[in-house]
Amino acid sequence: MSTELVIIDSARKRGYADDDLLHVIAKAIRVIVQSDGMTMYIGPDRAGRIIEVGTIQRNGREIVAHAMYPAREKYLAEKPRRRRR
Repeated sequence: MSTELVIIDSARKRGYADDDLLHVIAKAIRVIVQSDGMTMYIGPDRAGRIIEVGTIQRNGREIVAHAMYPAREKYLAEKPRRRRR
């Protein structure tokens, strides 16, 4: 079963295009599953900038709720974890 991906306004508040957010998720160099249930994807946008994109799971959907450039050091320094889907 594939998960529906939904982008909400909080992820867009810094002006990122939906295609950039999806690119980060698809090309992530690091995926961190946090204890609060958010999964952080660290990777390049379409211009090659390393940004962080945060998602949460709700009712069978993966919701993109956060995006920020530059990716914070605490995520760049984390050990990579397996991607869950």
